[in-house]
Amino acid sequence: MGYNSSLAKFSNKGGFMALWAFVLFLLGVLSLLFNIFRIFDWFTPFWAIILMVIAFAMLTRIAQKEKEAEKEKLVEKIQELEAKLNQQQKKET
Repeated sequence: MGYNSSLAKFSNKGGFMALWAFVLFLLGVLSLLFNIFRIFDWFTPFWAIILMVIAFAMLTRIAQKEKEAEKEKLVEKIQELEAKLNQQQKKET
């Protein structure tokens, strides 16, 4: 039960997607290195580049969404504080 709840917390924060994007990026780098050093010739470099580009796009999208979420939280907090301030001003008058 503890494992499932910790996994749910991790996936709710976007970390799970970031982890998979990082794994995908590493696979792309690994496949490109295999091609450069001719370890596995059959693994074409185009797939490595495609994997890295997709993973990089995923990582930048995740970072963008995290920044948007932070801004949304700040806006909510500002609205909450403004409401409290208005309540206190009404009490004083």
